[in-house]
Amino acid sequence: MRRALLIAMTLVLLPACTDDGPPDVTAPEREPIVYVAVGASETVGHGLAEPEEQAWPRLFLRTLPDDTRFTSVGVSGAKVATALQQQAGPAVDAQPTLVTVWLNVNDIAGFVAVETYEQQLRDLVRRLRRNGEATVLVANTPALDKLPALARFRLPASLVNTTVDRYNVVIKRVVDAERAVLVDLHSASLRARAEGKEASYVGPDGFHPSAAGHEAAAAEFAAAYRATAAVASR
Repeated sequence: MRRALLIAMTLVLLPACTDDGPPDVTAPEREPIVYVAVGASETVGHGLAEPEEQAWPRLFLRTLPDDTRFTSVGVSGAKVATALQQQAGPAVDAQPTLVTVWLNVNDIAGFVAVETYEQQLRDLVRRLRRNGEATVLVANTPALDKLPALARFRLPASLVNTTVDRYNVVIKRVVDAERAVLVDLHSASLRARAEGKEASYVGPDGFHPSAAGHEAAAAEFAAAYRATAAVASR
């Protein structure tokens, strides 16, 4: 009697088996990331020997899953206003889930009022987020006061720094208001200065990033994206 009872309990506790085999525990397939890069000459890779390989969006792409779909709509010389006109439409049409934006230096060089810049950047980021469907990484402005190209104009460093700081304040404000993600290139550039690497990040024209500068920028975008993904997964 005892043996029969033990056999019955064992059969009850054993997992049910069918002719169909074990239950399917395969995780649902992940949709590929659709990544669009919005920006100016930095995004295009102006001045690089092989921009298709060396430009920072291409380097950032290598940190993403292999099935990521990538498009760059960057245009050399673009300001935020021209990006709204020329890049936002194609970017949104691609239905991105990830967008990078690096647009500030041309606006500064073009003397765009900071209030105008803020409103235009807000409009751009809002469109690119697609009602929360896309994560938008927005870069602020690196330190520019020691760029050789600017030194030719003999601009006071204090004026350059004040302008950059004002732009970066509104970039942070837009990022917070539109629930985007800040990529702090300014802090990264100051770290590079302290480490004696700043000059190596500037290309031969004294203005655009070198290959090493693109690598450093890509690393900052990748770090910001990883941090965002980590928070989202909690």
